[in-house]
Amino acid sequence: MKKRIITLVTLLMAAAIGAQAQSRLEPMTQTQQKLWGEKYFGTWLSERAIQQMLIFPSFSFPSALYVYYGYGGSERLQVKWCEVNKEAEPGEPRLRLDSMEVKTDKATAVMFSDLIEHTVATCMFNDERRGLDGTRYFFGNHIRVATIWSPGAGNCKRLTDVLEKAMTAVKNQNEEELKALLPEVESLTEAFKKLYPKD
Repeated sequence: MKKRIITLVTLLMAAAIGAQAQSRLEPMTQTQQKLWGEKYFGTWLSERAIQQMLIFPSFSFPSALYVYYGYGGSERLQVKWCEVNKEAEPGEPRLRLDSMEVKTDKATAVMFSDLIEHTVATCMFNDERRGLDGTRYFFGNHIRVATIWSPGAGNCKRLTDVLEKAMTAVKNQNEEELKALLPEVESLTEAFKKLYPKD
């Protein structure tokens, strides 16, 4: 009997967590951006990237994906991450900032940019879920930013999954791996476009 009760409670909790899955990001006010900016965004929020995703896990180091095109620059996706410098001499910083980028065609860069742009444009207020072991994601550009905490399902989970796969492709210096994600990027962009108000 006790096992059945525990199983029932576990299933109810799992259903409740699934029901909280967000289909949209939460908008950030300029005050929130300023507070995050003073604490974290200085190293991570790029003023030159067309769109970007910043990742702040609770118990590990941040990372970021940047999309660049136009304005006289080359079309590319860049990943930046922070890691422990195991070869640091005494007195040298223990953390090191690394980055890699993949040059690509304009169409690919625009598709990734459009995905983030439409995601941010359709953001709305939600009940925030918080925890000790989650990951906070930020999307947008240096003007408009939206956020989500550890999405478990739905469009936002698809969003973080495909962009984290893009980060892996950039780290692997593999443009074909990056382009293989474009059908999911296009599908997800259309899913977010459908969230625009009808009026």
